[in-house]
Amino acid sequence: MTNIISPAGAPKSKFRPDIQALRGFAVLLVLFYHAQLPGLDYAGYLGVDLFFVISGFLITGIIRDGIDANTFSFLNFYFRRAKRLLPAAFVVIAAVVACAPLILSELALEDLREQVVGSLLFVANFVIWGQTGYFEAAAETKPLLHFWSLAVEEQYYFVMPLILFFVRRRAWLGVIAAISVASFALSLYLAPRYPDAAFYLPLTRMWELGLGSIAAIVSLSASSIRWISLARLPALVLLMFVPFFPTGFSHPGTDALLVCVATLIIILGHNGVAWETSLPVKAMARIGDISYSLYLVHWPVLVFTRELYQGEPPISAICVALALSLLLSIALYRFVEEPFRKSSPASRRRFVGGLSGCAAAIAISPVAVAAMSAPDQDFEHIRRTNYGVAFECSLKPNAPFTIHETCITNDSPRVLVWGDSYAMAWASALMGPLGEYGMQQITMGACDPLYLTTRFSRSPKSTYNRDYAQACLEFNSNVLNYAKESDQIEIVVIAGRMQSPLSKSNLLLTKTESGDYEQVDVTTERVTKALAALATELHESGKKVVFIAPPPADGSDIGDCLESKAREKLRLVPQSDCTISVEANRTYRGAALDMMADAAERANVELLDVFDFLCEDGVCKTQIDGTILYRDYSHLTYEGAALIGERSTLAQDVIEKSR
Repeated sequence: MTNIISPAGAPKSKFRPDIQALRGFAVLLVLFYHAQLPGLDYAGYLGVDLFFVISGFLITGIIRDGIDANTFSFLNFYFRRAKRLLPAAFVVIAAVVACAPLILSELALEDLREQVVGSLLFVANFVIWGQTGYFEAAAETKPLLHFWSLAVEEQYYFVMPLILFFVRRRAWLGVIAAISVASFALSLYLAPRYPDAAFYLPLTRMWELGLGSIAAIVSLSASSIRWISLARLPALVLLMFVPFFPTGFSHPGTDALLVCVATLIIILGHNGVAWETSLPVKAMARIGDISYSLYLVHWPVLVFTRELYQGEPPISAICVALALSLLLSIALYRFVEEPFRKSSPASRRRFVGGLSGCAAAIAISPVAVAAMSAPDQDFEHIRRTNYGVAFECSLKPNAPFTIHETCITNDSPRVLVWGDSYAMAWASALMGPLGEYGMQQITMGACDPLYLTTRFSRSPKSTYNRDYAQACLEFNSNVLNYAKESDQIEIVVIAGRMQSPLSKSNLLLTKTESGDYEQVDVTTERVTKALAALATELHESGKKVVFIAPPPADGSDIGDCLESKAREKLRLVPQSDCTISVEANRTYRGAALDMMADAAERANVELLDVFDFLCEDGVCKTQIDGTILYRDYSHLTYEGAALIGERSTLAQDVIEKSR
């Protein structure tokens, strides 16, 4: 008999081609979303929400059947889970650990060590949550990131058996429904305010698994099932429609609810209709057979492919990566997943001991590999996050506005550095050369220094949503009031990337005189006007102002390029010299520079740029006398910023050209 396997691998004794096809559809949504194929812009992450409902249904069904038959055993349940899930997962984790040192950067390897432990202990979602943030490495550099969803399921598997075992049978539905409603309410509250937490925490995902559990324990009459079955086709249409035309609200929220309810209807309305045995459903069900292995394999393959190309690969390479993922998943399914699932170990103790030994070896191996391949240069230290004067100077959204003493270089600072993460780097460049003038830093990552205006992402998954934008507006208002009222501050240095506010993938949020928020489209004029207005406000309070442009950049990860070249990492493209061409710099940051220059002219202030110091003969330096200047795409390292501050006229220009 063919078994149905849940997203994390739960067997079901009765074959349901519709559920197996749903699993195939879900994994394809995730697969193509992660591949980022041109022209295929859709919310494929909703495939995970679909998985959660199926998993809750199948796992709860297993527990229910065992309890009803008086044969349920916690030991047997978790042993079956370990036998089913761990071998394939361990193979993938071990393969990633073996390949990673040849491909990934030191920063990515440091993150990977945490991901390995998190994956082995079923807490990968908490580890990945801890690795999110403005300064954290991109998701595309984390080969075990996708284990977060498996961790959420495993955490649910620890809770659900306890509920069903210790709660009376007649109270099951009410208890699970109450938990699901509370979880959904928490998800709606956190998603717009703390999107990363809402995305990764089990408490905000439990309602999706809970819907599946409700489907497994609810008692429906034959007539009810017939009525629900009439909605299966509309539910299927909705399931295929929402990922391509999402509502745009924060996730998990409205879109996830629509997908989960549609999945629930398809599961509950099962009546063995003819279309379930059609060729498309059968084909999708075959993909569902290998969906667990395909889910495990595809993301590391895509991550390594992107790293081998040191950026976004050509479409042909992505297609090869997808084909390779399919082949590897078939092999993993046939030679690891299925054999272990069907096996009957003679000694459970020996089997568990073997798995524990494998887990320990995998957990230790990244440390051993790192020790054997220690580089001459400590890139993890070189490329550490540049917070400026101190870590505390990077204020967090929604945190109380606080002036930290550690962010002031002497008792009477006359210069204030204000802006985003780029301002943090300039603060580290200026704090030494400014000397007796003294300097104070007040900065917030991804918060553009603009007057009553900021940007936020259109993406419902983005951390930098409307709530973040409101926090940024509040932050800028507090800094402006502080600067205007300070008797010590004479010069205000305004610095930022200034590229993101011009992106059409964002919207602008403005605050009116009445205190209301207004959402408007991005235009260069609006951003220019807001930057110039900020300088004008400061001028009217008697402050001098100067703008600092971001350093040269071309959109590539310069820090990764320099490290890859020094460490001789595997790459499928010729290694460049990691410099920045003047032409590429102009193309990449030209619009932002033009906007800043226009704003500077309107406000009658000077725009400072280290372009002349770093660039000559058509090329911009990325390292000087062995000192690496860039930690990533365009953020400066501590040592690089300090070198620029010491050797350039930047600090002198701040004093002499501010007006």
